[in-house]
Amino acid sequence: MPRRDDVELAPATSAERAELLALMQADLADILDLVTKVMGLTWPEFLRLYESRGEVRTMRLGGRAVGYTWIEHRGRELHLHAIFVLPDHRGKGIGSTTLARLDQEFTGRADVFELGVKQGNSGAQALYRRHGFVVERELPELGFLVMRKPLGERLPPPA
Repeated sequence: MPRRDDVELAPATSAERAELLALMQADLADILDLVTKVMGLTWPEFLRLYESRGEVRTMRLGGRAVGYTWIEHRGRELHLHAIFVLPDHRGKGIGSTTLARLDQEFTGRADVFELGVKQGNSGAQALYRRHGFVVERELPELGFLVMRKPLGERLPPPA
């Protein structure tokens, strides 16, 4: 498992931003039209939002891209729009390490960490629960859960 220091979160290049966008499109392909409709956006408007809100970071391990995250610091809230660990690197603690690093970085600058997750993505939900996230509300029209946790909250050690 990588240590927290081993995973670098660096600003994404334009090619890496494009790769994350393609990964999001593929992951949401079955509901993309619905998502943009519920958000009140057209696809071109969503693309402008993606380019103008928050920041996309590349998760690097040993200098190599292993995933991407799109975050937005909104006042006292940190919102995680997306986190994707590339398939060859899943199950190695990179997602956990990234969440812990973001929590550490934004503690004191924001009070709450929020994200949305597909209701059917039990693996991601389990990861978020291990990090102290709880379901705040459901978005059944999208098949998503909104999960939140206080930033800087200490978790009990694993049993």
